[in-house]
Amino acid sequence: MDILQSAFIFALLLCTLYASINGGRTGRAGAFIFIAATILSAAAATLNPSWATTSYGLFAVDGGCLVALIILAMNSSRFWPIWAMGFQTVAVATHMATLWIPDFVPTSYQALLSFWAIPILWVMVMGTRKDRQYERSKVQLG
Repeated sequence: MDILQSAFIFALLLCTLYASINGGRTGRAGAFIFIAATILSAAAATLNPSWATTSYGLFAVDGGCLVALIILAMNSSRFWPIWAMGFQTVAVATHMATLWIPDFVPTSYQALLSFWAIPILWVMVMGTRKDRQYERSKVQLG
């Protein structure tokens, strides 16, 4: 495991722990979605390690993650799942681009998919933080 993967796993654990503790039901569900997606993505990446063609395993994982985020957004009063859903939509669109453009550069494909993992975690943490601030201000005013 290289330094970037280790840093991502560390960030994933910190962010999901924070959301699980402070984010209520939505935070716990989001944390579960992201941890499951990371584990399943690692397994799926072994099926097509070259990135030269569409990785159908990763496409399935990212599509499932998008569906889970849509369900979470529809059943939550929080806004961060909508933002996370938007970032995940871009990841799924990247897979679709490789279907329409078969000579998509493998490095670009890998970079575009990997990029969105960090903003999704950031949105979950910042959204959870903002939700807690809002709830505290409501209690103080009430």
